[in-house]
Amino acid sequence: MNIVSRVLCITAVSLSVTLSSSVAARTPDPPSRALQIVEAVWKVQSLSFAYSGYATVYSCDALLAKVRGILQGLGARDTLRIRSMGCTDMVTHGRMEITLESPVVATPESIEALTTYDSKQELVARVRNEHLASAEDVQRFPAAWKTISMTRDRSLKLGPSDCELVEQLRRDVLPHMSIRVEHDRLRCSPVFGNIGQPQLRVAALVAIPAPE
Repeated sequence: MNIVSRVLCITAVSLSVTLSSSVAARTPDPPSRALQIVEAVWKVQSLSFAYSGYATVYSCDALLAKVRGILQGLGARDTLRIRSMGCTDMVTHGRMEITLESPVVATPESIEALTTYDSKQELVARVRNEHLASAEDVQRFPAAWKTISMTRDRSLKLGPSDCELVEQLRRDVLPHMSIRVEHDRLRCSPVFGNIGQPQLRVAALVAIPAPE
């Protein structure tokens, strides 16, 4: 190839790169997936939870704090109450009563379930002169599905030793909340211990904070 041909070739390549860059600069980035906001209501429920571990020993306060942190991280309201049942100072087993409010999508079915009362509830309300909430009284608020990784979310403060606790909450408590499991590779070993953080990723319905 002579000098003229070589120069023409280089010029053509340079022009091609310039045009490609220009087109790329004019091409907008694909739109990011919009946050799916839904109307939600608070669902109140009381649950019994029994932790039975072998690889990890918690203090009573540490066990309750772990459960509280996980549930609040997955959407439970800060009104969450946990009552320990016969816990001693250091435990591998613990029973507790959990009363929590968590978001559910405000469908006609969920509203009806929240405002349908049995005869005992109606009697107690009459005796106490209390008003039972109607469908119009139920508080609505915006919420969104948030992806939460037990492995990466540092706010949950989880380590390898919490694998059994996460596994049992996933089995016994999370199904009662608005939570969809997206990835589950929990492999807890009471014999050999746990090497990494709990491998669990979920989509949880969480309330959107009101603007300050």
